[in-house]
Amino acid sequence: MIINGIFYDVIAFLIVISIIVLIHEFGHFIVAKKLGVKVEKFSLGFGPKIFGKKVGETEYVVSALPLGGYVKLLGEDPSEELPPGDEKRSYSKLPPYKKFLIIFCGPFFNFVLAAIIFTIIFTMGRPVLKPVIGGVIKGHPAAKAGLKKGDIITEINGIKIKSWQSLSKYIQKYGKTTITLAIKVPKGLHGHSEGMRERSGHEGKKSYFIKLKPVAVAGLNVFGQKTKRYIIGIYPSQNAVYYKYSNIFNSFYSSLKEIWFIIYITVISLFYLIAGKLPASDLGGPIMIAQLSGRAASMGISDFFYFIAFISVNIGLINLFPIPALDGGHLLFSIIEMIKRKPLSVKFQETAAKVGFALLILLLLFVSYNDIIRTIKT
Repeated sequence: MIINGIFYDVIAFLIVISIIVLIHEFGHFIVAKKLGVKVEKFSLGFGPKIFGKKVGETEYVVSALPLGGYVKLLGEDPSEELPPGDEKRSYSKLPPYKKFLIIFCGPFFNFVLAAIIFTIIFTMGRPVLKPVIGGVIKGHPAAKAGLKKGDIITEINGIKIKSWQSLSKYIQKYGKTTITLAIKVPKGLHGHSEGMRERSGHEGKKSYFIKLKPVAVAGLNVFGQKTKRYIIGIYPSQNAVYYKYSNIFNSFYSSLKEIWFIIYITVISLFYLIAGKLPASDLGGPIMIAQLSGRAASMGISDFFYFIAFISVNIGLINLFPIPALDGGHLLFSIIEMIKRKPLSVKFQETAAKVGFALLILLLLFVSYNDIIRTIKT
């Protein structure tokens, strides 16, 4: 069973990485082609070639190590000797703004991929939990106020509630004070409430109102940090679900908001890591991504593609960091070239690339170590 689970995770991981890398490198490839640069090789993966085929002037290759990919452009190495007559098609001879466009469109296509996936998912409909109580915790405000399983919360402080997410949001917002809930009791639910009228008098009718004060409990935020949240002691009914559909324009707008949220969470998390507010052991690498890929695939096609979009945004964002050996490092070199009106020295670029590559290898080893320790513990 364990072997089957690992195999399933690996296959899911390869699908995720292959799609994301293919789109990323295609961004570099198509813009380079449009700008007249000769593309010598398009590789999915690194290392020894497994198989490949040359079409026109470009060799398309699948390589042994599936943890990335690359596009080889003529003149990408500043010290490379150019064949006679090909100088005009060399990357190194391009004006810096064209270099910038070629490099930028790799990460940009990752964001485009995410926007397309999110738009399709949102257009097809998203499952939303209704504000229907699935259970009440004894001793908490909801139980003391007489709320029961099956009750529907329709308003909080006069605000209409259509989803469990909205209910949670407004409980957090107004949690410091006494809140007023509008409750609808479906037919067939009975019971008595402390300090309320008999519930049977409200069955199937329009909402009636109760007041209660949430309690503060310790919790964790999305960054894993301790925080305070407000609860009333209820949990949702997993069977009370409706699908929220949007037209393609609203779905596209929602997709942009989703991308922005992922970027925000990622940037803040990195800031907290650097500041020491989050432990470095929380960083995950290929093994963690593989495990999450398998888990997302097991949850259904929609969740799997959501995960692909999520990872695509992260890879696009990280590639924009101004680190040599990443796209962001090359973008920085292009900007400096535009300002100085001449390229940086070949020696400086080569040294910076080596340092950047070494740092990436160290980071990969560190996150892989975290993954192994995390896997052993669980």
